[in-house]
Amino acid sequence: MLKPYKRISKRELKQDKFVIWTLKAKEYVESHSRLIMWGTIVVLAAVLIISFMSRSKRQANIKANELLGKATFALNQGNIQQGETQLKELIDNYSGVTAAGQGCFLLAKYYWQKGDYANAKIYFQKYIDDYSDDELLTAAAHAGLGDCLTQEGNTLEAAKNYEKAARIDKESPQTPAYLFSAALAYLQANDMQKAQTIAQEIIKNHERSEYKNKADLILAQIKLKA
Repeated sequence: MLKPYKRISKRELKQDKFVIWTLKAKEYVESHSRLIMWGTIVVLAAVLIISFMSRSKRQANIKANELLGKATFALNQGNIQQGETQLKELIDNYSGVTAAGQGCFLLAKYYWQKGDYANAKIYFQKYIDDYSDDELLTAAAHAGLGDCLTQEGNTLEAAKNYEKAARIDKESPQTPAYLFSAALAYLQANDMQKAQTIAQEIIKNHERSEYKNKADLILAQIKLKA
């Protein structure tokens, strides 16, 4: 005799679906166990690598800052050779670290101050190429590179670097000085049009600056050469 039809409740239906889903999940895990295992290993390895890299970066920052402090102290105390050696060690061993960039600029400035323009040029250029995260130092590096190029007689490239320095932060107190150096270098390179344009910019935008009168002199020189 057939049993009377029993209506399946929603709760029983959900339970049956859950059982079916569980069985399918179990079957999938069993059939793909090797793939899941390797996937888990890869994820764990990635987490460990990221953690290790983060820790290594923190340690590198600490050591680089310590070395920068030692080099700065040595230079201030007159221990030039020691300070120079420590700055080179900092730049070579901690490339990419902020302190290494600061050390690179400091070494360039040190060579510039002693008149070693060949080495100053190398490290100013290195700072520009590899760091440039600090606008103030980047502008100063371009200006320093401009000075080195001027000493080499390459006044056109010097002018371009002075102009780059001026364009980085137009509100900087150093901007009129950078613009004047650019205008003067363009004048020396016989690029009268650029020299005139920048001199006029100084007069228009920096009329209260001490470089306003100097810009007037550049315009006067351009008229004499015309």
